[in-house]
Amino acid sequence: MFLKFTIALLACTWGFSCAQDISGPEEDTNAPAAEEATREVPLPDGKTVPKFEPLDEHRIKIGNVIVNHKERTVSFQAQVNMKEGILEYVCCMPNGKLHESLLVTEADPLHISLGMTLLKFHRFEKFFPVRDENFEWLPFTEPKPEDYADSYVQIVMTYTENGREQKSDFSDIVVNSQTRKGLNPSDWLYTNSFFYEGAYQASLSGEVISIFASRTSPINYIGDFHDGVNDTGWIVNPQKNLPLGTNVTVTISQKPVQPKQ
Repeated sequence: MFLKFTIALLACTWGFSCAQDISGPEEDTNAPAAEEATREVPLPDGKTVPKFEPLDEHRIKIGNVIVNHKERTVSFQAQVNMKEGILEYVCCMPNGKLHESLLVTEADPLHISLGMTLLKFHRFEKFFPVRDENFEWLPFTEPKPEDYADSYVQIVMTYTENGREQKSDFSDIVVNSQTRKGLNPSDWLYTNSFFYEGAYQASLSGEVISIFASRTSPINYIGDFHDGVNDTGWIVNPQKNLPLGTNVTVTISQKPVQPKQ
């Protein structure tokens, strides 16, 4: 049932119509086993969409991303990349700005956004000014909060500490450098990235979840905009940090939008 849902939804609602659907090469049975081969993380091209791999009745895997239709979640694995310092990102790929990203992941932003699209997550793509093909600014009207009220997402990080499962919405780990108050976990907005010359730009920049709002990132923290600024300094909480390399699971969800009466 879910597989039929996936195929139908991909055919009719995938908003990234200019992306190329390029299936990965056939498995080489003569290739060395994963543990024997030198492991290299291929850089994303912003175009490749791997074959969907059904995991069970409710879940499919897209690259390194798991889409759960029943729970309406998109999740992926990551590792702690910073335990101190200034942050501009919650999560980047290895080709992103790792010197200011809390987490690093091999999950392609294109596949993450595809998963959210399959689950019909609402997104708001008019939050930032944009340029035309000649790099001229297009007319822009600053959006009102009610314009993107249905496009917020919830992000939770799950990890193991002292043998026990822990969860964080990042409000205890990412804090204001001056006030030491945590970021507001209710201020994550699915703004989506964009395609240029056929490539999803978040994949090329390596941006996955941005604290310092970026047009290229598919998910942005807009709490600073609510305060009238977007230059607040955010840091790893000195009182709450995790060892480098700690394995975590990042799960993204969106509350169903109630139909208007």
